[in-house]
Amino acid sequence: MPEATTLDELALTPVSVPDTVAGVSADEGADFRAAIDVRNRVNVALLGADALEVTPEQSYPHWLTEDEEVHGWLMRSHGTVVGRAMMWVPLEDGSQRVQLRVEVLPEHRGRGIGRRALAFLEARAGERGRTILQAWTEHPSSTSAGVTARTGFGAVPDDQATRLAVSAGYALEQVYRVSTLDLTKPLDRVAPLRDEAERASEGYRYVSWMAPTPDDWVDDYAWMKSRMSTDAPAGDSVMDEETWDAARVRRLEKVWSDSGMAVLVGAAEHIASGRLVAFTELVSFRKPGKPIDQNDTLVLAEHRGHRLGALVKTHTLALGREAFPEGDRIVTGNAEENRPMLAVNEAMGFTPTRYSGEWQKVIA
Repeated sequence: MPEATTLDELALTPVSVPDTVAGVSADEGADFRAAIDVRNRVNVALLGADALEVTPEQSYPHWLTEDEEVHGWLMRSHGTVVGRAMMWVPLEDGSQRVQLRVEVLPEHRGRGIGRRALAFLEARAGERGRTILQAWTEHPSSTSAGVTARTGFGAVPDDQATRLAVSAGYALEQVYRVSTLDLTKPLDRVAPLRDEAERASEGYRYVSWMAPTPDDWVDDYAWMKSRMSTDAPAGDSVMDEETWDAARVRRLEKVWSDSGMAVLVGAAEHIASGRLVAFTELVSFRKPGKPIDQNDTLVLAEHRGHRLGALVKTHTLALGREAFPEGDRIVTGNAEENRPMLAVNEAMGFTPTRYSGEWQKVIA
């Protein structure tokens, strides 16, 4: 077993990732399975019915990606598992960022575990020379605003996660509104919005595919994925300019496939150039009763103003209902300052259900 670090009575043991997926269910995968169990239990406590519980086998491919390092530590107090600590290290050239996450099981909160675990993660980030520490928090819909984002758009409640971030010196850079569209109800507002987008987007046409991406589109798709890191609203959060090519897309698609995810991509083609200039993704784990996730959505900056966001979202919604009949709702997240995309969501019938906070701490 890897060497554990002990903070008072709190022991943090590096999570060993088995060499093969077959090892996940063997003795060597015991801590890995425990870490995924923590992830699932924390998500259920945070997200309720929207929580997507994954098996260790489904999670396994996400720990092996070549495009970032994934590190995890299982936390025990007096021999009992109380949570896990996670660190994601981007591998872009010159990156100074690191993503940190502390997950403490609900029955063990209020004992200072999160504070000690976060300090531990910050020390590990420092060992890697990372000076920009970033983290996400999840919050139920609340009318009590505890901290307002530095963008001036949106706030998160004064709850345990917020207090931990503030006390550790993190600034709330952005608030993301997580919205839900109920697919069991009539979607009377979608067709008029789609027709309006069709009229406004003359010179463009809608295309779609189920992953893997057709060879004819993979280079354009890779370019748009790279622009997610530069064109999407980010406030003062430091973002690496990501480098994507066809090989990176194929690596991501393999992770999707190996983990049981089905992905529908809808895009807008600029007819004159033959290039894709906008896209959205719908993701499903094919589990009845669980939401379909609207993942990345982007219109390239130089092609905005033609209702392409509405074009790709409305068309892909119609296809998604057929492709993913197991899903009874779509969940999506958008920065509160991203009014154009939020306006599209609101016009389609999405309603707010919870909020996410993006936090950042810069080490001098």
